[in-house]
Amino acid sequence: MSYRLMFIVNAVVLAIFGVLFMVMPEFVLTQFKSEVYIATLYVARFMGAALLMGGLLLWFLLDVPAKKQKLIAFLMLAGSVGGFAMSVLGMTSIGVLRENGWMLLVLFGAFALIYAYVLFLQPKQTEAKP
Repeated sequence: MSYRLMFIVNAVVLAIFGVLFMVMPEFVLTQFKSEVYIATLYVARFMGAALLMGGLLLWFLLDVPAKKQKLIAFLMLAGSVGGFAMSVLGMTSIGVLRENGWMLLVLFGAFALIYAYVLFLQPKQTEAKP
């Protein structure tokens, strides 16, 4: 699996969630059984804009050199681990995500595991010499 493929998948997921949070924040928040207040909707729209911006940034970074892609993958791994931790926190002690929080756990966990695999465990490809 290449960095490019991971960036494409991650960019699409971020963009979809970003657009959903920007356009239909009340619908998305009710899917998690979270409180829906005016302030919550406002913050959800800001978060959607940030998610959309992250997705677009990843999309535009598809063709950077491999060394820079590796650094970006480290950042995405850190973000995925942080998102996983915040999802666990939101489901357990804080209780903000009352239902369907497992979707966030699966997404953040899958991205964290795949980025960790690509960065640390994937066998290095060697070029065939003619």
